[in-house]
Amino acid sequence: MHGALSDVRVVEFAQVVAIPVGGMLLAGLGAEVIKVEPPAGDSSRVIRPTGVEGQGRLFLVHNRGKRSISIDLTHERAREVIEPLVASADVVTTSFKQTDLPRYGLTYEQLSAIKPDLVYLENTPYGPTGPMADMGGYDPVAMGLSGVAFQASSDVRGAPKLMVPAFADFGTGFLAALGVVAALRHRDRTGEGQKVETSLLATAMVFTSQSNNWIDGLDDARVERLTSELADAQADGAPFSEQQEIWWRSFRPDNTGNVSFRYYRCHDGFISVGCLSPGLAKRFRTTMDITDPRLDGGWDADAPDAAEQVLAWVTEIEERFAARTCGEWLEFLRGHGLPCGPVNTAEQALDDPQVAANGYVTEAEQPGVGRMRSYAPPLKLSASPVDPLGAAPTLGADGEDILHEIGLDDETIVGLAHDGVLFHSSITPDEARLPPR
Repeated sequence: MHGALSDVRVVEFAQVVAIPVGGMLLAGLGAEVIKVEPPAGDSSRVIRPTGVEGQGRLFLVHNRGKRSISIDLTHERAREVIEPLVASADVVTTSFKQTDLPRYGLTYEQLSAIKPDLVYLENTPYGPTGPMADMGGYDPVAMGLSGVAFQASSDVRGAPKLMVPAFADFGTGFLAALGVVAALRHRDRTGEGQKVETSLLATAMVFTSQSNNWIDGLDDARVERLTSELADAQADGAPFSEQQEIWWRSFRPDNTGNVSFRYYRCHDGFISVGCLSPGLAKRFRTTMDITDPRLDGGWDADAPDAAEQVLAWVTEIEERFAARTCGEWLEFLRGHGLPCGPVNTAEQALDDPQVAANGYVTEAEQPGVGRMRSYAPPLKLSASPVDPLGAAPTLGADGEDILHEIGLDDETIVGLAHDGVLFHSSITPDEARLPPR
């Protein structure tokens, strides 16, 4: 074992994306991550099938480098596994409804009584209190509640389009890993464990900051007027696109004429141009031989045709980009030191020269599936290298080994398997020479 967390054991009681992503990051830092799965396995095992049962790609990507044990947490004998497992751990991560935690005996109070210096992470969908505290947690709900989804594009039905990737899920996973590392640092200094809390909603609220801060500069009367306009549109059942247009017009500056910071269609695809600072924006205009009419001293922003003039000017620039290929434009813009890049699909990104040059993709042999490529751990540490991570575990593959490691003897393990506590075990009634129970 190597890595900054090579002496840390994490027990993960969580499924799907958010906290499993956090566990994967901790595994990359060297931690031993034991994933406790229900008898049917993490529900993400069936998402994006690979053709091998229980090896859905969503699970495989986000659970690399972990070990798996499959137990029935509702069974009366489950405590015989949970208590020694927690006692052996440095960190426990959970992601359950508030009512499920005490039912499974997984609250901070219950587990810290077993391991007083335990670092315990509790992720809730929308926070531990409030009217939605016991509702199931999913990224679209958090994104809608936070205001982020209101910035999404409209789908063909006139509703907000589901945002991809799942920003609240992935962001929460990263924050969970950060919180665990901070708590471990605190424990190193003081010997004291603690509870770390995250939620999808809290993460999503961070992503609204780029939008809702624009309202700070508006006077109260204008805010009231614009809010009323949006409320009227909502009351009238206006399509999402119309409601969003009111919001963008009201609370965000018009980005139509920001020609130096946007995506452009080229002859064979799309590129991004990222010249945000005044200096870069000026260099972009000079390089492209662009004259911005709004910088003319005689520009009247309140003129009846002002918007049409800007649109016509932008359209001319867009037509220039559309006449040449992505490669031609990227070579030209980069030659003048202007930040730009291709707009890749996720598959194209895996083969992009910039991605490859920095080792941002890793490959591993997944049993039964074959070679798989995915993103590499997004951290690099010079003194304690981050593990590139190997395969994800098959369901319950490490159960017996883990139980031996935490002190359970063969007879107890056999009994747990036959009583329906331990699942996907290699132990059978015949091998154990015990009558079926």
